[in-house]
Amino acid sequence: MRVIMDHANHIELTYKTIDLDGRVPGAGSIDFLRVEEPYWQGRIYGPFVRVRYAINGVEQEAEILPMDVDKGIFLADCNGTAAESLRPSALKIVEILREHAMQACSKR
Repeated sequence: MRVIMDHANHIELTYKTIDLDGRVPGAGSIDFLRVEEPYWQGRIYGPFVRVRYAINGVEQEAEILPMDVDKGIFLADCNGTAAESLRPSALKIVEILREHAMQACSKR
C-alpha cells in the first residue's frame, strides 16, 4: 500500500495494489501490470482507479491510465480507435476487480 496526499480535497489516500499478472489481454504493444485502488479511512474512494502498464515490455513508471470502474472505460485522452481497442481490456479489469472484492468480502 502507498499513501499519497490528495491536495485538492485535503485528504490522504491509501492505494491498494492489485496485480493483473497477465490476466488482461494487452492492446497492441500495451501490457497491463496492476491496478491501484484509492482508499480513504478504510473505504474505497470513488469509482476511479489507476492502471499501471508497460509498452513493449517497459513499464511506464511516470504514466498511468485512469479508469472509471463504474463505466468500464479508460479516461485517457485517446482517439476513437485507441479507446475502442482498449475497451475489452477495461471490461476485463472491471471483472478482476469485482472478483477481488468478492474474495475480500468472503474472508471477513
